[in-house]
Amino acid sequence: MRRLLTRTPLTLALPAALAVVFLLLPLLGILARTRWSRLAEHLTSAESLEALRLSLVVSAWALGLSLVLGVPLAWLLARVEFRGKALVRSLVLLPMVLPPTVGGVALLLGFGRRGLVGPLLEETFGVVLPFHTSGAVVAATFVSMPFLVISLEGALNGLSPRYEETAASLGASPVRVFATVTLPMVAPGLAAGAALTWARALGEFGATITFAGNLPETTQTLPLRVYLLLQEDPEAATSVSLLLLVVAMAVLVVLRGRWLQGAGGDRGLRAGTEGAEEDVPDEALPGKSAAPGRSWPFRAEVTGFTEVALDVAPGTTVAVVGPNGAGKTTLLRALLGLTRRSRARIGLGPDEVGGAPPHRRGIAWVPQDGALFPHQSALANTAYGLRAQGVRRREAHEEAYGWLRQLGVGHLAARKPAQLSGGQAQR
Repeated sequence: MRRLLTRTPLTLALPAALAVVFLLLPLLGILARTRWSRLAEHLTSAESLEALRLSLVVSAWALGLSLVLGVPLAWLLARVEFRGKALVRSLVLLPMVLPPTVGGVALLLGFGRRGLVGPLLEETFGVVLPFHTSGAVVAATFVSMPFLVISLEGALNGLSPRYEETAASLGASPVRVFATVTLPMVAPGLAAGAALTWARALGEFGATITFAGNLPETTQTLPLRVYLLLQEDPEAATSVSLLLLVVAMAVLVVLRGRWLQGAGGDRGLRAGTEGAEEDVPDEALPGKSAAPGRSWPFRAEVTGFTEVALDVAPGTTVAVVGPNGAGKTTLLRALLGLTRRSRARIGLGPDEVGGAPPHRRGIAWVPQDGALFPHQSALANTAYGLRAQGVRRREAHEEAYGWLRQLGVGHLAARKPAQLSGGQAQR
């Protein structure tokens, strides 16, 4: 504290210290008032154990629903531009700033027996949410899912799109890109959001008691048990509160601040080279009937921000030279279908592929920095294109390892990109 005061102006240090004391005193109050001799008795009573079981069930279901619904929503907010995006983000944040009891009232008016969709749910599916365990799940999901969406959206915004674009250029469908590149690379943000979501669902009180009630063995979770015990047995209420406090602190300690965490220009283009035969027809690249390794003529007319015409014979290398801002990267992105600034009509061999999505054009690029997927080994990176085109794992890895050996880096097959030098990564 002495060192802190010597390095920090007193006018800032004192209010900061008071803020810490203000936040710490209530927690110390729980610790000081806990009857440690009766702690085990309070926590192992039949009612408390049942409330704990119900809390775990409700929070687990709330986390599952948040993952199913929140992950796609976070991806949409981070990757897609659409009208009303600001309104959707506001709706996501609303449960975090809305008073919990107001949230419970809103849920009643939306999903209650006299709500907007409540009668439809009851008549069509026989589902009645209020005063039922499923209602507690809905209430917990409503207030906790924003934590997952915000955490994951921040992680997605911090992930460079070049990895996903490179995977698409190698023939990976959008779903495959999301599953094999996007999700693994934002896994820390997803884990942090999931932990916060679960902890918030475990501690949910206001919306639950308003929407689902406080029914033992049905909707009475631990927070609602604390509310009831405050009127009957304050000492037991303190013990159960301590349990919830310990769980919340454990989640925050494990996260260690991860909730707050959230490229060079590309100059290489490889076109006209076919991969191995496809196993799944709907993932096939244009012209898949051609033999592996065959070279094709390449024709392109690019219009828009960058305008250029290309007519390239098979086996030809073309260099595009120009000052910064001339449109070199825009040209490559137009050929790949990754930009709206320019459009391209492309002939690749006998096929017209300009209207196809990036993963079906049969055109791949090598970004300036390589864009190696950091969560995969050198071998998996090299085999990714073949795997994306339907080649079996063993065959793809054998062929990839053969190329690594030819380039003198076969002994590095198991290393991650962070363990490679610049030259090794280029190869």
